[in-house]
Amino acid sequence: MAITEVWDGVAEVHMALNNQATGLLNLKKDIRGVLDQMEDIQLEILGERAHCRTQARKQQQMSCMEKDRPQLGLPEGLKSQLWLLALRLLLGALLACTAAYVYVVDPAPFEGLVPPLLSRAAVWKLRALLGPFLRLEVDDFLPF
Repeated sequence: MAITEVWDGVAEVHMALNNQATGLLNLKKDIRGVLDQMEDIQLEILGERAHCRTQARKQQQMSCMEKDRPQLGLPEGLKSQLWLLALRLLLGALLACTAAYVYVVDPAPFEGLVPPLLSRAAVWKLRALLGPFLRLEVDDFLPF
């Protein structure tokens, strides 16, 4: 009788294992179904995000197009910058022309203007500094 009881126990264990294997297969199928549903949901969310981004880009492009329409006149900041640029160019041209005139043509009109602008000590320092460069020594160039 012991062998029949063992065989009955083995049969019960075998049946329980088969039931457990069937349950695991069903669980595997259910998990695959849930994973597929989660993937579908994720793809749906990504699609909605992409759609929202494209809508935002379209709206941004439309607003940029509306802003890019030419306005009548220039803004105040640009006008003031243009005036400053024009004044700087004019002052630079005036300074360059004056320097060229003094250097090339005749420095006499400005000889009387510089000393009153500077103090007497500054004029003497300038004379001491520039004096050697302004004297023309021709002794070396003479043939005798």
